Amino acid sequence: SQRYLRRIEAVKEATETQVDTIFSIALVFGLPGSVLALVTLSSMAVSPTKRYMSFLMISDFAALLLASWTAYKLTSYQPFTKLERISIYVSRIFQAFSHWNLALICVERFVSVRYPFQKSRLYTRRATFLSVGAAFTVSLVPFPGSYISGVYFNFIYSDLEVAVTILYKLIYIVVPGGLIIIFTILTACHLRSNVRHRETIGSLAEQNSRRSVTMETLLTRMMFVTVVCFAVFTFPWAFIHIFHRPLWYETYNLICPLANTKFENIFLTLWAFSVLNHAVNFYVYCACAKGFRNQFVRVICCTKTETRR
Repeated sequence: SQRYLRRIEAVKEATETQVDTIFSIALVFGLPGSVLALVTLSSMAVSPTKRYMSFLMISDFAALLLASWTAYKLTSYQPFTKLERISIYVSRIFQAFSHWNLALICVERFVSVRYPFQKSRLYTRRATFLSVGAAFTVSLVPFPGSYISGVYFNFIYSDLEVAVTILYKLIYIVVPGGLIIIFTILTACHLRSNVRHRETIGSLAEQNSRRSVTMETLLTRMMFVTVVCFAVFTFPWAFIHIFHRPLWYETYNLICPLANTKFENIFLTLWAFSVLNHAVNFYVYCACAKGFRNQFVRVICCTKTETRR
């Protein structure tokens, strides 16, 4: 009926408005934010945290820029060209790489608070770049198969599609998300025990190391806020992708068109919301890290003083 078709069109229009608005916000804030963060980090003292944060900013910028090529076409229900599909898969590689970089930051923060005297030995320049290279290599794994399945086989071979989808979910969110949660909890627990230890032992050595401990604590708190943003923006879309998407694939031809359209509205809106995760890190750093914020002001004002926090 005409009323039924109008309801479907209304949902489609709402989907287009929601997705385009959320993604535009991500682009407007994320692209310049990543550039400003890289400029600020380049003027700061070299450290493993700085290296990981720099790669995270590069990855976020690439993911947003490549996604902008096709994001506004998602809601138009038009087929993608092969070149556009390539940009989609490359964007997903950088999105996964961002998640793995955040996992590396969480591991590095845990080592910093749990094994501070071994950190310089463990996190050499070579070790840092090797870990980033390994993270990028892992991020690449599921996407050649996903591209072949989607472009050349058009998802005809269901076994291949299922295998690629499972691998994609593991690499994109399950494994890095698990590492992020585990090492964030471990770091929080150890920081709490450190605070109790400093309260009970007021030695001179403890007082002399207070500045170093405070700096590590501030960096770790910044990491906590980043992880919270990651969870808030990414987990809802990951949940629906992991648990609901396969069911939708299996029953697609049995669900009424309106139900399909409503599901696409939820799915695409949560996807656009997840992209915000790649747009907020610079603002988190400015809000939570005084040293980063001061250095950013110095860079903007073109002063030469360098902060080491």
